[in-house]
Amino acid sequence: VSGLSFGIISGVFSVINILADSAGPGTVGIHGDSPYYFITSAFLTMALVLLHTFWGVIFFDACERRRAGGLGLVVGGHLLVSGLTFLNPWYEASLGPILILTLCTGLWAFSTAGGSFHNVLKCLSCKQEPEGRVVLYSALQGPPEE
Repeated sequence: VSGLSFGIISGVFSVINILADSAGPGTVGIHGDSPYYFITSAFLTMALVLLHTFWGVIFFDACERRRAGGLGLVVGGHLLVSGLTFLNPWYEASLGPILILTLCTGLWAFSTAGGSFHNVLKCLSCKQEPEGRVVLYSALQGPPEE
């Protein structure tokens, strides 16, 4: 939850900065700026919101399991993405690696949260579980009387 909240706040501030640029005189791209400024900013904001969510899942799991490697990779990934945004005049050089890192981090967070490829295939197949199974919800309850 904290990763999602931090990601949303980061996205709000990014959107405010973009709106401030769009409210200025002239049009973005007229004085040699990239005409892809707004679409690139939108994709970068989306990636940062998702990354903060994924980093929150991975970071708290690493803290809970006392794994310093996971903590280091989250902090290193954050520094890498922040450093790549300094390349923003060359959008292809910054946006591509950030989106690839977002996909890889999302897969890592998915597996950290307990997801598996088998469960995804099971969900996409839309097959229902066979009826007639008895499920006992608590060890404290006895079997239902007939």
